[in-house]
Amino acid sequence: SMAASSVYFLYILSTEFTGASCSYCLLSALLSFSLFFITQKDFRLQQIQKVVGLQLFIVSLVVLALNSSCSSSQPMPSNLAEIKLPYFTTEITSPSSPFALSLAKHLQSIGVKMYGAFWCSHYLEQKQMFGSEVAKLLNYFECFPDGYKKGTKILKACADGGIEGFPTWVINGQVLSGEQELSDLAQASGFDVK
Repeated sequence: SMAASSVYFLYILSTEFTGASCSYCLLSALLSFSLFFITQKDFRLQQIQKVVGLQLFIVSLVVLALNSSCSSSQPMPSNLAEIKLPYFTTEITSPSSPFALSLAKHLQSIGVKMYGAFWCSHYLEQKQMFGSEVAKLLNYFECFPDGYKKGTKILKACADGGIEGFPTWVINGQVLSGEQELSDLAQASGFDVK
């Protein structure tokens, strides 16, 4: 049944995901067939003939189950460029620390800008670091305010700032890309940690 599953998955890989390769899938198929042939070498021809019907039944059952589960699943876009992602907001659930609150007020007072994209997990993690109360104080620019789909242009303010990844911080002309520790933001902005 493992060998039959591997063959079926390789069939799906070659027909549904043309041009894609999966070294783990090929290795799995190789190991499955190796185990199949190792178990068969200890049997004599008469013993194999006795169980071949059971083996064919199991293979048929596996293929039937996999085929029905794959055919009932939602179709995937053939190309990631076809994805349409409407804008959504995510609730920040972590509480803000006194340090995060003080730092956010400082960042706001010196005009620090944070650029992000609603769909980016790193942007979300950065806002979670600050907490729910502070997230509202940050001078934040959403680079895809109308959602994302093929051909969507990045917000002009983000394009003008040369933003390529999220989140991106602009602090006194210095550009910091990716999630930043609060202490790193404090140091880059000249925040006096007391």
